[in-house]
Amino acid sequence: MDITRAIRPARRRPALGLALAAGSVLALSLCATSTHAAALPAKAAVEQCTVRGDGEQAAEELKRCGRTAYDALFAQTPAGRMPHGPMRGQLLRCTACGQPVTDRALGLLAGAVWHGKDFRTDERGGHLYQIVGPGLRAIRGEVDYAPDPDDGREAIRVVHPRDTGGLVTDWLREVRPGVYAGVTTLTEEGQQPWRMADFVLYR
Repeated sequence: MDITRAIRPARRRPALGLALAAGSVLALSLCATSTHAAALPAKAAVEQCTVRGDGEQAAEELKRCGRTAYDALFAQTPAGRMPHGPMRGQLLRCTACGQPVTDRALGLLAGAVWHGKDFRTDERGGHLYQIVGPGLRAIRGEVDYAPDPDDGREAIRVVHPRDTGGLVTDWLREVRPGVYAGVTTLTEEGQQPWRMADFVLYR
């Protein structure tokens, strides 16, 4: 089943727990009250997704990638090294609500709540916590390597608690040293997984 195409219209959900568990999807809780009037014109998405920079520059390059180009980059990239320690994070796209991060109101509100992930791992996995503010950690997730459900190739998997509204899973691949492209999916009881958001982690 191709998760990259399994996108549903947004529905109202328990906002805070689900958004923090997903790590990059505060946008899901904002979709129901999205303020399009605050949005600025979006830059044209690039057809080929190439990441040459590091840190925030890499995040900006990924923001310019269209959905198809981002998926192609993710599919051709190996899982990479297991992340360790705190990683900064940015939302790239709320696929669940059809909003790119170029909606500035959405991006700013998401960034105000979710700051990244703090990995407590060895070379094969471990656990992490969401970074929700200076010195603030919330919602533990379990980290390991597993086959990506789209292409069957290895990716870094983060599984969050089921009590956040379903099984929220992050899939990561290292597109540059220390830069990880991510996809978040949600699996609800009795239903197929669907894609919620794209995000980036970096140092």
